[in-house]
Order: sequence, then structure tokens, then C-alpha cells
Amino acid sequence: MLDIEKVFLFSDSDKRDSFRAQIVRKDLDEEYLFSSKNTEDVVQFCWLQGMKFYDVIATGYPGIYLVSEKIQYILIGSGFNGYILRPITLKDKKDISISGYKLLSIISKVGSIENEKSFKKMMPPIVSWEDPYEAYIGLYFDVFTWDKSHFFYPEGTSFIFVVEEVKRLFEQKKVTNCRFNKVIDLENYNFL
Repeated sequence: MLDIEKVFLFSDSDKRDSFRAQIVRKDLDEEYLFSSKNTEDVVQFCWLQGMKFYDVIATGYPGIYLVSEKIQYILIGSGFNGYILRPITLKDKKDISISGYKLLSIISKVGSIENEKSFKKMMPPIVSWEDPYEAYIGLYFDVFTWDKSHFFYPEGTSFIFVVEEVKRLFEQKKVTNCRFNKVIDLENYNFL
């Protein structure tokens, strides 16, 4: 059975001046970008902001990332599952084509976030002049809905959850511009 304490949210680390991309075709919805199994459609991306290229490129959509050849080799060599790599085109600020990146789509799904399992906690102020605030902590889901994939997302979200093996390997290989947070420690904003 899956130990939820060893499940992490995968995201970009928002490095200063990191290259960010945006989708060219605005008619493609987030669900299609995030979890489609379509590997024939080449999705077009272009510059949004930043200049430095890292292994993970954010796209302006939560949970939708472009990944470098380094990550592609890690994923293929590791035998991890629950994702597919989709072809893209990518252009920089000067409209020059950038090669080597693919769209990471997550194709394994677990049950919805179970808000009632989150717990209240007093959090320190975000900035010094504000007061502490009460937050709900934990992004829990029914672990029995997990199909043993290494990458997966809770139904109705664009969160990318990964198991600890993914986190360890990415850290060992020094993948840049990615972050891993335990899902049990994250604020659950569904209570706002």
C-alpha cells in the first residue's frame, strides 16, 4: 500500500530569470495539455518570460511543464510510469527554435482530494507586518485508488504527485528548477 508520507508534489522551483513558456494555440485547454495521451499532435510553445534554461520549464499553467533531454533520459532509464512525453516546438524571445524539450503529461489518476482529512494549523505570517493565520494542511486522497504509478494526479486537479523514488533520483541527478513538497505538509486552498 502507498505510504502517503512518501508522496510529493512535483513543481518548478521558480528560479530567478528562468525561461517560462506559453502555449501558442489558446484553444487547447489545460486538461488536454496536462493529461492527454495524444503523442501525434505537436504542441507549440513560445517565450513568456525569463532567459535561463533549466531542466524544468514552467508554462504559465499550473502542473504543465516542459522537460529537458536530461529528464527524458532519467525517466526512460528509470522505468518510471504514469506519464508520457509529448512532442513540442519551442521558440525563445527572438523566435529562435529551441530543441530538446518535451511536454510532460500525467496519465495516471487517483481519487479526488479529500478535504475532510486536512487539519487546521496556525501558520506564521507570510510577511512580518501581517498576523498569523489559520490554514488547512494536507492534500490527502484515497490511497486505494493508486495504481502503483510513479507519477499521478488527483482527479479534478493539475497537481503532479510523485513517489519518493522519483524525488530521490531527480535530486541525485541534480535536476534543475524542480521542487518536491510532501503532500501532507501543503496548504489545502479548497477551504478558502
